[in-house]
Amino acid sequence: MKRVVFAVWLLASVTACNDSTRPSEPSIAPPTAAVAQAEQKFTVRDLGTLGGTISHANSINEEGEVAGVAQNAAGAPRAFLWRAGPGMRSLGTLGGSQSRARGINDRTEVVGFSEIHPGSPVTRAFLWSETAGMRSLGTLGGESSAANAVNNRREVVGRSDIRNGNGRAFLWTAGHGMRNLGTLGGKNSIAIDLNDATQVVGSSETSDGSEHAFLWTPGRGMEDLGTLGGAASIAWGISEAGAIVGSSETAGGRSVAFLWTRERGMRSLGTLPGLPESFAARVNTHLRVVGVGFSDTAGQPFLWTPGGGMQPLPTLGGGGRAEELNEFGQIVGVSTKKNGEDRATLWTPSVGPLTVMEENPR
Repeated sequence: MKRVVFAVWLLASVTACNDSTRPSEPSIAPPTAAVAQAEQKFTVRDLGTLGGTISHANSINEEGEVAGVAQNAAGAPRAFLWRAGPGMRSLGTLGGSQSRARGINDRTEVVGFSEIHPGSPVTRAFLWSETAGMRSLGTLGGESSAANAVNNRREVVGRSDIRNGNGRAFLWTAGHGMRNLGTLGGKNSIAIDLNDATQVVGSSETSDGSEHAFLWTPGRGMEDLGTLGGAASIAWGISEAGAIVGSSETAGGRSVAFLWTRERGMRSLGTLPGLPESFAARVNTHLRVVGVGFSDTAGQPFLWTPGGGMQPLPTLGGGGRAEELNEFGQIVGVSTKKNGEDRATLWTPSVGPLTVMEENPR
């Protein structure tokens, strides 16, 4: 079950966002020819912080608005909304000192999770809007919850504790509140993304204790998407057309990015040269996929296209990972600067040479 840990690492690294708890993310080797080619296609922008040194971008909508988590001047991680022009603003908390944003829709509604008391491990899923601010979405009867994505119908998915302490994937709607989506026969599940057709993806324990990617729909319920031959898989993103991406163990025990469609099932997207494993985070309707190639010591953001395969994205000087993209091809994620700081990053398609923009160059 080694490779499932990487998926958890991705989520946990976003939740931490402080020097004492965040995982190390070493710089990668010097740029290769493939990186140089990618640099001709994107501008790379450092989105700054809320006064601290670390920020991670997790989601982008069709307006180019970005949601994520950044340290404030006191070093506390706070959910943020970034817009071109005004820049980054804190969305506050539900009463605690920390919050994190995981998703944003085209209505500028942001979801994530927040402490409810300073220093407390208890968190609540939240939905934030300009008019209502941040509000709690409750739980499935247990102590904590966290929201991961919101669609344009204001439907929210995530994970909540239930009364016995296990965690379950949920779908929240304004009319019916939080709904338990069940499991694939095991004790725990998590919902990570959804589209406007209310198709939900994530991962669930099976009856034998393995973790498998799932697709949940109102008509079919939870469907096991299988693996690439190994024991575990996780689905991390779904397009409006129903294409699904994530990562799966192979028969050889490696973790490899996959693309799943109803017509072709699950297929491997391969890996980057020199990096033996990969993880796909999101896919758009043009079947452009973003994610990270990785080894035990390095992480490199990538873009995969049907015609061009997997290519590395340029960075701010070190490693990083890509988290989401919109239909215009804008990509967000995190990139490590030469001084070792992780920064929320925006990649924008460009016909010109690479341009690196920093909020506070050092």
